[in-house]
Parts: sequence; C-alpha cells; structure tokens
Amino acid sequence: MDMPAETMPEAPLMLQVNQFALYSHTTGPRGGSRVTGPGTWMLMYNQSLSPSNKLQVSLMASPEQLTVGDKGTPQLLQVENIDNMHAHDTIMALEFRDIISIGPNGNQHLTFLFAPRGAAAIGPVPFMHRQSAEGNPDAPLGHTLQDGFHDASTVLGVEYGFGRTTVEATAFSGAGISWPLPLHSPDSFAFRLTQGIGEHVNLGASYGDVLSTGDHGNMEHSQYISAWVATSHKIGPGTLKSSLVFARGRNGSSPSQSSLLAEAVYARGMNAFFGRAEVLQATPEELDVATIPNPIDPQWVKALTFGYERTLFEQRGLSFRLGGSYTKDFVPSDFRPEYGSHPGGFKLFLRIKFVTNGGHAM
Repeated sequence: MDMPAETMPEAPLMLQVNQFALYSHTTGPRGGSRVTGPGTWMLMYNQSLSPSNKLQVSLMASPEQLTVGDKGTPQLLQVENIDNMHAHDTIMALEFRDIISIGPNGNQHLTFLFAPRGAAAIGPVPFMHRQSAEGNPDAPLGHTLQDGFHDASTVLGVEYGFGRTTVEATAFSGAGISWPLPLHSPDSFAFRLTQGIGEHVNLGASYGDVLSTGDHGNMEHSQYISAWVATSHKIGPGTLKSSLVFARGRNGSSPSQSSLLAEAVYARGMNAFFGRAEVLQATPEELDVATIPNPIDPQWVKALTFGYERTLFEQRGLSFRLGGSYTKDFVPSDFRPEYGSHPGGFKLFLRIKFVTNGGHAM
C-alpha cells in the first residue's frame, strides 16, 4: 500500500491478486500440519481532478477469514497467534489519498491521507507487498515489531516527496481493529523518512508512539523504531531484490525487544529462489512457554528459510506458480522442552498471481 507518489501506476483502475494454496508442516512437540489459503487482494482507483491534482482510492482485502481461519497457518515461533500466523481481516485497508504536484516543474508531491483503516508510517513496506519477499508464504517472525501497523484504525497523514526523498507523518488510533471500520480519535503518531540512492538502493527509518491496551487492561504507550535498506540489481540474466530490516520496540514498561531480518529473492526466467534469515527476541509469555520463571524476559530465537518457486503458466498478467520452502528454527535451551532440539518445517504451495495492466502487485 505504501507506494511513493512518483511510482504510482497511472491506470484508472488496477487489480492485484496474490493468493496461495498452502500445505504447512512443522515439527517437534508443537508441530502441526494444515492446508490454508493466505493471500491479499488489492483494488486501486486513480482519478485526475486537475493537471496537478489526483485522487487515489485503495482497497486491500483478504479471504483469510475463510481460507485460513482462527487456527492460523502453522509457523513455529510466530507470536501473532502462538506458532501460527493469524488470518488477516477481510478488509485490511481502505485509504483515500489526494496527491498534489507542486514546484516549478511539478516534481514535488504533497499527499493528504485519510483511511478508516490503513497503514501508519511505521517500518518498511509490509511483507505482503515487499519485492524481496515475493513468493515466500511466511510472514516474518518479527512482523509485529517491523511492519505490523499496515492495518491501523483511523489514519490521518501527510506526505511530502521531492526527488528520491519522502517524508511522512501519520496520526492514528491504537485501538484494536474491528468490523465494520469504526472511527476513533487519533491517539498515536508515527514519522517515516525514505531516501533513494541511485536507481538500486533505498534507505528508510521510522519512529512510532502507539497508545494501546496493555496485558492488564490498562492503556500503555509503546515505542517502535526501525531502519532498513532495500536493493534491486540485475545479476546476469536475473534480478536480485533484497531487504535488511532492523526494528526495536517496547510495550509500556516491559523490556525492549529487537529483531533483525535479511531476505532476498533472485528471479531468473521462470525460476525464483528466495530466502530469509531472522534473529529476534521473544518472551516466554508471548509464546506461552510456561517452564521459565520470568515470563517477560526476552529470549533470542532464530529462523533460516530457503525456498524455490517455478512459474508454470503466465499470460496477460495471470500466472500460476508452484513452490516450496524449508525453515530451520533455533531456540534457546530453556525453550527446548516445548519446541524440541531441532524444530523446523516445510511448506508446499501453488500461488496464483494476477495483475491488471499497469499494476505492480507482489
């Protein structure tokens, strides 16, 4: 959803679909097997109001309430749903942008954002839209710290872009999201700066302060900082896209937690190879590990994923892709009674991708 104004497609109406049919198997005492269907669908409408003013309406949806369900998709060490990635809401975002071209050459852009539900300016482009994560069906384990505010409630924002620099500020509500898109008073804020270097490297940093309900029902302020670098390079006959993301967050008076992610995908013809490495802190309480005396003391966990995807068919924006991945997890000794000595898992999937003319779906 976080496209800079200068790279937005000009097609009046654009549809993007990224849908998996996924078999997941994880090992160890907490392992499980399920067939799920994670995916995102995005519809974007662009309308020129004048030569220097454009309206953009974006709707991002997901079928996961039906295709994933309450149990989620098996993924060890995922805190979103305790060893499972949760199903996203049917309506993940509804955003209205007024984009104004300014400056003597119209090469500067001022954007005003209103979203009953939308993206706060925290972290990099969310994993489901990140080019370096294409083909990987797993959410990052550090999703909450890194890019977890892509579906915040009642977002108001302003963005200024000049050259390859973009500055954003958003105010939003830290209240839990619910149907049907209720509006709240903004009580949280975030700032983000992104900078392009040449045609191949983008840098970014963000800070957010979020007011939300704590574990004991009281309202607490949480702070999130993040920094990242994203690259895209031609290597031989293929293209390598990569991201390196660092994030650190603190919920109220709890200890701070950090995460570091490195991911990449190398696409060559009909073949794509992807990988992700993560090192992050998770508390025994987040993972429901009851054997440790201090449940809020963060512990370091790690995960290493390698995967492959093959395009079986591609024509007029529609493609069918078959792939699989293997993840090796590394846990501290205190977690081994719960997870075993050698936790991990594999996934097999069929992915359907559809992009209308002018789209840039993941």
